[in-house]
Amino acid sequence: MQNGSDIVREQLEAARKALLNLGLRNKLISYKPLRARGLEIVDELPEEIFRILVSNGRRMSFIPAADDEELAGSGQPEEKESSRSAGRHTDSRLQTSLSSTNLQTRLLSTYRLANTFIQEQGVNTLFLALGMVNWYESDSSQDARKAPLILVPVHLERTDVNV
Repeated sequence: MQNGSDIVREQLEAARKALLNLGLRNKLISYKPLRARGLEIVDELPEEIFRILVSNGRRMSFIPAADDEELAGSGQPEEKESSRSAGRHTDSRLQTSLSSTNLQTRLLSTYRLANTFIQEQGVNTLFLALGMVNWYESDSSQDARKAPLILVPVHLERTDVNV
């Protein structure tokens, strides 16, 4: 016969396990970029972004790819870089692979969705993922899955209501 505290403990453990979503629909386990919201940062150093945002508490902004071309894929900077290019990794601007128009559209969509969650549910769902872990469901699986390594809670601020 179990006493009352054992029953409560078992019920709490069952409720905790029910809250854990270990399925592939969980974006913290199997991340896939969205077409209309969110964006990927390219050619930046995660440790520098963390230092600027978290350690120094400074703001950052986004910059589009060059107007004449969109960058293909998301790349990390090379291990060996010149001192001239090192400055772009320590500034407060995050490089994206999107054109200016696409960047503004995605940022606005992301801003609106994040504000809706805050207003309706009181929860900030906007995070900046620093680093991704590539993993496979099994040893024979060919499909690489991605999971964010470090999540930094952020918020977007609009500086111009016309954009």
